[in-house]
Parts: sequence; structure tokens; C-alpha cells
Amino acid sequence: MANLRCMAPWMVCGIAVILLSSACETLPEWGSNGMSIPHEAKKVKSNPAESYRTRFQTNRDPKALDWILTNRLYSGMSRSSVEKEIGEEGEFQEASKWLKATGGTFRTSDTAYKWGPDASGRSVYLIFREGILVNFNPEDFELGES
Repeated sequence: MANLRCMAPWMVCGIAVILLSSACETLPEWGSNGMSIPHEAKKVKSNPAESYRTRFQTNRDPKALDWILTNRLYSGMSRSSVEKEIGEEGEFQEASKWLKATGGTFRTSDTAYKWGPDASGRSVYLIFREGILVNFNPEDFELGES
């Protein structure tokens, strides 16, 4: 009987733990009419780069292209990354000798790609060496204010 008195508190605690750990699963939230409340979709903040990219693609907006050149491109980017940022593939410029001679430290083996024209008729030419954007400086472009 003495052993039973010592074990009784432990048995009660053990039973309580078992009952609490096997409690009901999570209940749905209930509204005032007794129906469960559907989960609301959270609004995702829009990405400014995506907004400018869309403006350039759809309207050929020069200011959108300026923003992308100023804020999203830098020397050392791969051509695929540049194309992703601008939102379209560049057009390979087979006869780009004239472009390489206009300034910068370009090699004859470098390749040039053109994006544009935008709505104002301007095209942007970027130079790549082994698939990497080289000698890019946004200040080299006549950028308007966004």
C-alpha cells in the first residue's frame, strides 16, 4: 500500500502528459456565422526593378531603361544576367568594330549587343568579354531623370 501511495502522483502526472500531448489537432478559426474563415492572400510588395522592366518592355519607356542602366547593371555581370535585368535578349552586333573604337579599353575579341530602340529612338550597346559585361559605367550614357 505504501508503494501505491508513492506511485499515485507519478501515475496522475503521466496520464495528464499523455492526455495533453494527444490533444485535438489545431482547430480552424471560426467566424461569427460558425464557418471557418478562409486564409487571405497577403499582398506582395512589388519589386521596383520588375516595374521598370515591364515599362521598358511594354512601352519602350526611355526613363525605365535609364533606371535599369543606373540601378541594376554593373561591370562583371554575365550577359544572361543583363538580359534578365533588361527583360529581353540583346541583339548581337556582328559589325561592332566602330563601337569598340569609340572609347574604353576594348579588345577586338569582345562582343557587342544592342538593346532598343526605346520610344525616343535610342539604342544601348553593351560590350562583353567572354560573356561578362566590361567597362560599363552608367555615367557614359545620357540618362534622363526618373
